[in-house]
Amino acid sequence: MLSAPVDLSPQSWDLAHGIAMTLAKERVDVNELSKCLAYLRSVAHLPDAGSRFFRFTGELVRETGLHRSNETPRYYRLIDQTCKRYLQPLQDRPAEMLQILGWAARLARYYKDGGVPIGEIPSPPDPNGGRPTHSRGGEAKPQPEALRPKEQPEQKQAQPQVENAAASTKARFKIGQHLKASITNIKGNEVTFQIVDTDIRLTQKEPKQAGSLAVGQEVEVEVLDLRGDGRVRKVKLL
Repeated sequence: MLSAPVDLSPQSWDLAHGIAMTLAKERVDVNELSKCLAYLRSVAHLPDAGSRFFRFTGELVRETGLHRSNETPRYYRLIDQTCKRYLQPLQDRPAEMLQILGWAARLARYYKDGGVPIGEIPSPPDPNGGRPTHSRGGEAKPQPEALRPKEQPEQKQAQPQVENAAASTKARFKIGQHLKASITNIKGNEVTFQIVDTDIRLTQKEPKQAGSLAVGQEVEVEVLDLRGDGRVRKVKLL
């Protein structure tokens, strides 16, 4: 298991915003990005987690049986290309990849509802180890160091905005509600569910169905109980 969350640097926030803005402008279904996030979370403790993740995104493009609509191949292709552009230089740092992709998914949802910010999309990191750059449609130029102090508050400002959006989502949970979830881990008859587009993970026994489930599979669950703060406490697999 990962030891602790990674604090994102200003450069890592650039990557999260770059992924989110790119996918939001292309109207990619955030649920499909959340599936990739759930897979990365399930393998993040493995030494080859980064390469496994990129094999997974590539497999989504190739496996036509996973495509649910005519738009799904385009979603998977853009997710695969965007994640490789922004995250492949970090494939040996899966904890950092997980944090960046997690915030990218939240920001993409926020941008979908509130609109993509006007301005430059942060560019991927320099493969030779340089900082992310900001493209104006021509040749990408390194961002001047003098601009960094002005940008950092803007990047950090997005965090409470997204957290507020997540808080409003919690208020919508109610007993009997049906939700989409991704399976992130199976151990014996214990199954871990990740509620799609949230940070809620629940592990519970599923003795009758655990053997027929697979990590990365999307399922539907029914809310059986809620915590005092409105978050989901217990679900039933449908």
